[in-house]
Amino acid sequence: MYKQHEDKLGWAQSKTNRVYKALKKLVVDFTMPPDTRFDMRRIARVLKISPTPIREALIQLEAEKYIMGSPRNGYYNKKLDTKQISDEYRFANIILKHAIRENLDEYSKPWPVLPTNPSWNDNYLIRDFLEGFSESIAESSNNERMLDSVHESNIRTRYVRLLDLQRPERLSCIRADMSELLELLDKRDKNGAIANVDRQFSAMIDTVPELVLEGNHRAGRTKESWLETLSLIWAES
Repeated sequence: MYKQHEDKLGWAQSKTNRVYKALKKLVVDFTMPPDTRFDMRRIARVLKISPTPIREALIQLEAEKYIMGSPRNGYYNKKLDTKQISDEYRFANIILKHAIRENLDEYSKPWPVLPTNPSWNDNYLIRDFLEGFSESIAESSNNERMLDSVHESNIRTRYVRLLDLQRPERLSCIRADMSELLELLDKRDKNGAIANVDRQFSAMIDTVPELVLEGNHRAGRTKESWLETLSLIWAES
């Protein structure tokens, strides 16, 4: 879906790709206040590189709609958007239900194992499990485009999903729903599994407006310097 840049000769080993991944993580994790300008000179000083790969990475991120702006007017971090997040959930829901309906009978790989206590106290682990599980269902379609689309949707909704997991009683509801879904998939109960997936996505979509408001408010109050955070991401990459 947004992988065309990865086909460019030498992209994987390029400095631009490294900058792209670091900036993308900063944006996806929402550790940068909304409407903040990406100052290329300051970023270059912090990362100790030239502005060129930074500019190229920002152009790519804007093309993928992770950020907004232009080379002439500068680039800015976007606010969370209720419609965009809801649309991502609806799109993923359609793909997963299609994969179950058309491919469940032929899929032979084991499904991801449901985490046990005390893992359900780790919101990050559960978020990663949910993302991996949805991508396993998409993989059953044997359609790379569908898998890429679900993976991309997971990235774009990652911060909101984490906020959702932090809500009271939410983990227990998700655990019950996922236990039921695993059982339905093992039984090859297509109708039951589709109804379960639809119910889970509907519950998430219903909470998106509230979570978007909370997410934008939290990010706007971020005290840590996003440049310091970027420096740490860069050092670990």
